[in-house]
Amino acid sequence: MRFYVLLASLFTGLIFFGFIGCKQPETNALQTPLEKSNYGSLTSNADLIAFLLQCDSLQPDIKTAFYDLDDGTTMPLVFVTKEDKTIQKLNVLILAQQHGNEPSGMEGLLMLIRDFSEGKHAHLAKKLNLLILPQCNPSGAERHSRRTAEDIDLNRDHLLCRAAETRLIQRIYSQYKSEMTIDFHEYYPFGSAWADFGFRRNFDIQLGGLTNINVHPELRSLFKEAALPFVKEKVEKENFSFFEYTLGDFPNDKRLRHSTVDINDGRQSFGIAGSFSVIVEGMNGRDSLDNISRRAQSQYVTALALLEFAYLKADDIHKATTLARNELIEKQEMVSIRMDHFRGNAPLRYPLLNLRTNTDTVFLVEEYHSEVVSLLDVRPPEAYLIPKRDTMLSEWLKRSGIDYQEFMPNNLKVFVYRINAVNPGFDEEFANLYPDVEKVLVKNFSADDYFYLPTGGIFKHKIVTALEPQALYGLASYPEFEYLLMEDTFPVFRVEK
Repeated sequence: MRFYVLLASLFTGLIFFGFIGCKQPETNALQTPLEKSNYGSLTSNADLIAFLLQCDSLQPDIKTAFYDLDDGTTMPLVFVTKEDKTIQKLNVLILAQQHGNEPSGMEGLLMLIRDFSEGKHAHLAKKLNLLILPQCNPSGAERHSRRTAEDIDLNRDHLLCRAAETRLIQRIYSQYKSEMTIDFHEYYPFGSAWADFGFRRNFDIQLGGLTNINVHPELRSLFKEAALPFVKEKVEKENFSFFEYTLGDFPNDKRLRHSTVDINDGRQSFGIAGSFSVIVEGMNGRDSLDNISRRAQSQYVTALALLEFAYLKADDIHKATTLARNELIEKQEMVSIRMDHFRGNAPLRYPLLNLRTNTDTVFLVEEYHSEVVSLLDVRPPEAYLIPKRDTMLSEWLKRSGIDYQEFMPNNLKVFVYRINAVNPGFDEEFANLYPDVEKVLVKNFSADDYFYLPTGGIFKHKIVTALEPQALYGLASYPEFEYLLMEDTFPVFRVEK
């Protein structure tokens, strides 16, 4: 993967740079590629790059970096920022099209970037530094496929980091420690089960918050109590329908819940590192171009609403993220490694479109599992020891972007998990493995045979979840790492006080 920027000084440290001088564009002179085609064709990767170069040339507060991928496509990163050393700005990372067959987020963000290039919404840059990845999966986009050319689902790769695209996203996040992230997707409401049921979801926009219970409660309440009602009001004011992001096989009488707790999901991987993170789920079309004008416009309106919220609540977001990250670094609280969704105190009023009458019908859903409860907690160790001879673990460690050491301190107290049995489990509607383990003191081992991975820092919960054998979404829960549970002892050691 090759990386290049328009200005060589763009990535100097963690500082966002302002740029002097301005070439004023003609009012409304610039159209996005989608608009230029009269909504007849989606923006190609080549057209995307050309359009961003044009925006970049028009506005000094926009700078674009480009990352060339091995498959011949390019992933752009757009900076929208204005230098002001007198205030602490909020770093906001915006992602779209992790899934190549979900294009409306990318198209909506291009409309927003065009606005910035024309000098609109300039007040946002007074409090926000924006990092926008409008097309995270260019190879999937070119083929209109959910997955990359390497057949990887990027939004199920933020722990494993197998794809160059995911590693790049995580590297950008780690560099700027973004206090807020926004991830744009689309959901598909036209499945056969819904058609047979006679009703379907008809929300232009669904907005989801953080559900993993390890996420600091201040971040979770900020979404529920502030962001959700704010964005709902803004989106509905523009005549788009809105609902909180809700999952479940409702036509087959299954429970409803709010997305996954999996940290392999981008939003959760940022949230457990102390970021205020949300997911936007626009309504997909029956094909790529079906209703694309409305789809793109709804994503544009939602992006603008979220940035307006970030602008108005920048101090609150700073306070919540600072608190979350300080506690990650300073406290040794228990970490939940298994959790599930349980029925809340109140049913859900769930409006669905009646396919026969084309009117809304409100269902009262009793099996609304809105609460996430921990099923198993562990105390985080000081560090983990990763065996160098295990190439799968070693390669994961090196590509994860997490800091580790080649050598370890002396006089460590080290424990290993003895695996007594491996039992089948079933969580979040998926089958998995649940090992029965006991912790045993290790008396003899060679320190030179292990990498030393400290758990201190904002990625503590990610590390613990990844390396505990009983973790619901740990490494051992993925097929390529199931071998970790097949021996008498788990190969990753715990270093404790």
